[in-house]
Amino acid sequence: MRNTKKGDNDMRIRSEMTMLLTVLGALALSACGGDDQGNLSVLLEAEESIVEGLEAGDGDENIVDGFNVTFSRYVVAIGYVAMSQVDDANPQSSPVVAIADFKSLGTLPELTSFNGIPTGQYTNFGFETPVPSADVVNFNDVDEGDIEAMIENEWSYIIEGTIEQVSDGETKDFLIQADVPSVYSDCAVEDRARGVNVQSDSSVDITLHGDHIFFNGFQDDEDEVQRRAEWMWLVPNIDSDPVLTRADFEAETNIGKLFPQPPDGDYQLGGGPLEITNAWDFIRAQLGTQGHIFGEGECEWSDL
Repeated sequence: MRNTKKGDNDMRIRSEMTMLLTVLGALALSACGGDDQGNLSVLLEAEESIVEGLEAGDGDENIVDGFNVTFSRYVVAIGYVAMSQVDDANPQSSPVVAIADFKSLGTLPELTSFNGIPTGQYTNFGFETPVPSADVVNFNDVDEGDIEAMIENEWSYIIEGTIEQVSDGETKDFLIQADVPSVYSDCAVEDRARGVNVQSDSSVDITLHGDHIFFNGFQDDEDEVQRRAEWMWLVPNIDSDPVLTRADFEAETNIGKLFPQPPDGDYQLGGGPLEITNAWDFIRAQLGTQGHIFGEGECEWSDL
């Protein structure tokens, strides 16, 4: 009888251990998505500054030194969305790269999607603004000439706009055709779990901010950020072309005049993706930081 009772106890212990391991395994699978399948739609969003422009004023979103800015084109190569769960589990990636004019995006159109993937929190989420290749997707009827130029010249941006000095109404036009191949990673919204959560029907907004080239530097504290445009107004045209272009921005190397730092000025040039030696560097550096998710969710950005 003693042998029989011991065998029963061993069987009961093994059964309880099996049940415990099964529960722990289920919890682990649940944390990484488990067997449930979900879908994620990746949408594109243009911040208001791209669509509506920036106005002079003293509000948090205004240009504080007396200039209005409007964009007529904000063409960007964007894609290579990638994400994974904790410890790089369930990696997902999309090969899609599109050229899109964020000025005329409309309401959150879809760039790409992930269907039938494990549900759960994807703590590592990112995307790129890469150099486009011949198989790039024309997302919203971008001019074919612009696309060909971006591929041939390895530009990731074509931005066209106008800056207006409010005091007298005078204007200057600018054209930015720039190579800014950036990788954005570890995107997160403040006070929320890092990354994106995938359920049966989920979405994430990739957002670009058009006001970064008018930030007064690369502050860690958002409360210190101001929007200033006089630096662009001060860049002279070095040729007969009235439009400010790369040649003009590269030629302006008087950083102290354009971007005065403390104690005499309000700019902070350290901490960006590259060293600032001229106005063109400043433009490229700021463009390399403008990737977000869900509007204001911050992303880590790569050096240029």
